[in-house]
Amino acid sequence: MFPTRVRLSGVAIGTQIGFAIGGFAPTAAAAIAGAGADGWVPVAAYVLASSVIAAIAIATARETAHMTLRKIDGRDERAAARAVAPRREPARERVASG
Repeated sequence: MFPTRVRLSGVAIGTQIGFAIGGFAPTAAAAIAGAGADGWVPVAAYVLASSVIAAIAIATARETAHMTLRKIDGRDERAAARAVAPRREPARERVASG
């Protein structure tokens, strides 16, 4: 999912953000819980919304299971672009006569 150069940081930051949000879930649930027999409904809506956000994140994540590290890092595309790009001749300097 992340290029090799930033893979550890990307995974660590994503995990820590998830832990921070998930860690406050009981506090948020206690704060939004209503009184009476139907007090669980706001908490269920909170869990549903969190689940929908997680499902969207999973559905939009890029699958990298069968990709090489070179392809994930974009090195294949850069190498292909260099191979296709025409080589430039060095500009010749004009000697001013006079």
